[in-house]
Amino acid sequence: MSTTAPRLLQVARTERITPGMIRVTLTGEELAGFPGHGPDRRIKMFFPVEGQDRPAIPRASTGGPVWPAGEARPAIRTYTVRRFAPDAGEHGELDVDFVVHAGHGPAAAWAVGAGPGDWVGVSEPGGRWAPDPAAEHHLVIGDESALPAIATVLETLAADHPDVPVRAIVEVADAGEEQALPGHARVEWVHRGTTPAGEPLVAAVTAAELPTGRGQAWLSGESAAVKDLRAHLLTERGLDRRAVYATGYWRAR
Repeated sequence: MSTTAPRLLQVARTERITPGMIRVTLTGEELAGFPGHGPDRRIKMFFPVEGQDRPAIPRASTGGPVWPAGEARPAIRTYTVRRFAPDAGEHGELDVDFVVHAGHGPAAAWAVGAGPGDWVGVSEPGGRWAPDPAAEHHLVIGDESALPAIATVLETLAADHPDVPVRAIVEVADAGEEQALPGHARVEWVHRGTTPAGEPLVAAVTAAELPTGRGQAWLSGESAAVKDLRAHLLTERGLDRRAVYATGYWRAR
C-alpha cells in the first residue's frame, strides 16, 4: 500500500459503457495533485461496507498505514485508471471502469448502485509498464477485465510510437461487449460465449500470425490464461523475457 493516505472522492456520474461494464467518474477536492497520467496506472479502491456512508481509510505513518479505531475496514480492490482529466470540472475527474455480472463482488456491486455524491477511497496509482522504444511491433492481449488498461496502453503507443505496428487480441463474452479502442492497433475480438474464460483467448493468440523481429507484449486477464500465454510467447514466439509484461487479474478456477 502507498505511504500516502488514500484520497476520499465522490461520484460525479456513472455511464453504462456496455451491458457488462460501468464507468464511474469520480471527483473531489482531494483529487488535486493526483499523479494519474500514464499507461496501466493501477489504484487501490476502498469501498464502504454496510452501515457506512463513506469508507474508513488509513492515515499514512512512518510505520505503515494506521486505521481508525472502532471502524469497520472497507472492501479493497485493485482497478485501473481509465482516464484522468485534471482540468475537467471544478476539481478534475477520474474515470474507473467496472466489469459487472451476475454474482459480482463488493466493488462491482458498489458500481452498479453508485450515484452522484457517493464516497469511495482511492490510493496513489502504481504501474511500471513502459513501451520499448526499440520494439518493431507490439502485442496487446487481455480480456474484458483488462480493457481499461488496454485502452491506456493503446493510447500511449499511438502517441509515442505511431509508426510501430500494434496487434490487440481481446476476449469478451460476445459482440455486445466490444467497445471502441483508441490508437492505430489492429484489433481482433474473440467471443467467449459459453466456453470457459481464457480458453478462446489462448487459442486465438496461439493461432495468430504475428510479425517477426523485436517485439514487446503487454498481457493481462484471467490468471491461468495469462500464465499459458506468457509461456507461449517466450517459448514458441521467441520473445525476450524482459519484453513480456504479464499480470493475472483474476482466477476462473
